[in-house]
Amino acid sequence: MDKLKYFLRQKEVREQLNKPTKELLTMDFNRDPFRAIYYNKDVMLSPADGFVLYNKVVDPDKEIINVKGGEYTVNTLLREEIKEQCLVVGIFMTCIDPHINRVPTNGFVSFEKLPCLKVQNLSMRPIESAILEQMKINHDDMKYAFYNEAFKNKVLVPFLDQCYYLVQIADFEVDVIAHFGSPNDYYTQAQRFSVIKFGSQCDLIIPLHPGKCKFESLIPEDGSIWHLKAGIDPIVKITRGKDNV
Repeated sequence: MDKLKYFLRQKEVREQLNKPTKELLTMDFNRDPFRAIYYNKDVMLSPADGFVLYNKVVDPDKEIINVKGGEYTVNTLLREEIKEQCLVVGIFMTCIDPHINRVPTNGFVSFEKLPCLKVQNLSMRPIESAILEQMKINHDDMKYAFYNEAFKNKVLVPFLDQCYYLVQIADFEVDVIAHFGSPNDYYTQAQRFSVIKFGSQCDLIIPLHPGKCKFESLIPEDGSIWHLKAGIDPIVKITRGKDNV
């Protein structure tokens, strides 16, 4: 993973940012770079290319961050009632990131389209502009989470004897989330499972069950904005319980 300022200085990134908008949003946006797969059952890999919006352990009915327009909680994002604390990592994909999402671990992936909490779609451009042009994140620009098309992906991991979630949110301009397989298909770690069109977000949500596996974020908490690569960067360390060894 790279800090935002180092990521934006890379030659490839500078070249992308200097391209005409039409080229960036057609050819570059739809790229699907080859990535070698290395299996490691002791970590979760990033599900998306993008910038870390938040990285914390929260109560499921308490605000993850302060966003005007509604209660931004785990239970709001999932549209269900989780009782355990959760480790939550939010990742924002900008126009210069590949929009292919990958599975953080081996597991069976089921998915469902979530009902919109409000009826009018909102642009994700303000938060993208803040990241790429001002090198900061303004959580108040994230009101789109209450409006835009979203999918909940539930990943059942047999060797951990539990599940976790990936919540995908699409931009209003295209509003398309497409899955490559069928519900309950089995995926290997870092395998492609979905694509989101244009600006978008993918949140990893891990319920922390007492007495089961331990999950520890590997994303540094130094106040920096970090950029991740899907299927490459380890973002969560897994310490398995006695029954999962």
